[in-house]
Order: sequence, then structure tokens, then C-alpha cells
Amino acid sequence: MPIPATRPLLRRHAVAFAVSFVSLTALLLANYAVKQLPELGARGVRTGTIVEALLLAVPFTSAMTIPMAVFLAVLWVFTRLGAEGTLAEAQRERDGIRRLVAPVLGAAAVVAAVTLASNAQIVPRANERLAAIIAGGAAAERADRMMTMGELREAVRSGRADAGPDAVARATYYEVEVQKKYALAAASLVLALAGAAIALRFPRGDARLVIAASSVVFTAYYACLITGEALADRMVVSPFIAMWTANALLATAALLALWRSGLSRAPRGAESLAIGG
Repeated sequence: MPIPATRPLLRRHAVAFAVSFVSLTALLLANYAVKQLPELGARGVRTGTIVEALLLAVPFTSAMTIPMAVFLAVLWVFTRLGAEGTLAEAQRERDGIRRLVAPVLGAAAVVAAVTLASNAQIVPRANERLAAIIAGGAAAERADRMMTMGELREAVRSGRADAGPDAVARATYYEVEVQKKYALAAASLVLALAGAAIALRFPRGDARLVIAASSVVFTAYYACLITGEALADRMVVSPFIAMWTANALLATAALLALWRSGLSRAPRGAESLAIGG
């Protein structure tokens, strides 16, 4: 099957992303509701306020589900392309893999930019209002996840300028959140690379591959992120290394796999040239 044009290819990814994003976000919101709604209901909180709390939970939930949905969409569409024979055709053509992967990475970069803007401005404001609702209307202490990017950077500068005994730890604490916002946004691009690489490695994969790969990648990625955050908070490693290690490892593995996939078969006509030589 010939390699599809960019617009139809991106349309398939957009549909898969929308389905994945809605499903994952609904699942995590349901889990959040199971934990929070009984307590809010027991306090006699109005239905409208409960609905508001659920809506306010969408931004921080989306910060996690957007990269996950990108991975699922890319992996699913590329496995379908493998079943249709498109991936095999792309590997035979010069720059065939690049023509399939480049538009998807471009779209993932746009998603990453939008996610960063949301993580920097929308998520902290929603978190602050949500914390106030959970606290029964009382003003909650402004933790790092309730601060915009500008406020976090100012907190980091203030901590570094302070000569107090806890100044370095406080600056590190806020710097971890700054790097996390960037790293989670960049995860959309990294996971798009990973999804394409896995599909090219297993071009005849099916739904079982999507489920298994998603479970392994998501578990490993977020475990690495959580471990890194804990180490950075204790100042064992720098915030940058702690938050970007997962992206760096996954991107390196994915790029290597994509490079090998692009070279795994000779370009069309190379076989005859080799025989003729």
C-alpha cells in the first residue's frame, strides 16, 4: 500500500488521539471522583460545586493523559499501517520512514507547545481553586503545583538569593516543578517517537501490542519521573537531570530504533544494483 499523504495521515492520528484522550481522561477523572465525591457529599457540598471540582480536575489530569494519548494514537495508527503493508513499503523507499514519521512529530511538537502553555498557566490556577473547594472554601497554602511558571521562577530566584539554612532546599523544590512542567510537555514528542519506533519494530502488531507496550512504557516512564522527583527533592540529583532522564532515555532508544528501521531494508533498486555490480 502506498504511503498516505500528510493530511490523511494526520487525520487518522487526530481521530485516534481524540478517542484515546477522552477515554484516558474520563478514566482518571472517574478514579478521582471515587476518592473525592464521598467526602464532599458527606460535607453537604452543593451539586454545582461538586461539578466544578470535577471540571477543575480536568487540567491536571490532562497534563498526564495528553502525552499518553499521543503515544496510544501513534502506536495504534502505525500498527494499522503495518497491517496494511504501508510500513513495509516505507522501509523499501528512500526516505519512506521519514515521510511517515516527520508529520507526526511535527503535530506532536504542536501538542507539546499547547501542553506547556496549559501546564504553565491553566493547571496551577485550576489546582488553586480546586484546593480551596476541597478545603471547604478556606484559602489553601500555595504549594508548588498552584503556582504559575512565572511565580515558580520568582520563587527559585528568591530561594537562591536567600541566605537562610533552608534556602537551597526551597529553591530546589520549586525548580523541580519548573523542570517537570517542561518535561511533561516534551513527553508528547518523546512518546510519539517511541510509539512510531515500537510499531516499526513490530509492524504486524495488534491491539495486544498496543495494550502491552502502553502498560510497560507508561509504568516505566512515570516511575522514572516519580523517582527522579523524590531524588531531586532530597538534593541527590539536580532537578534538570531528575525530570529529564526519562525523556532522554526513551528518546535515545526510540531514535536508535527508528534509525535502524530506516536502514533495515535497502532502498528500492539497491538489490539489483548490488547483483549487477
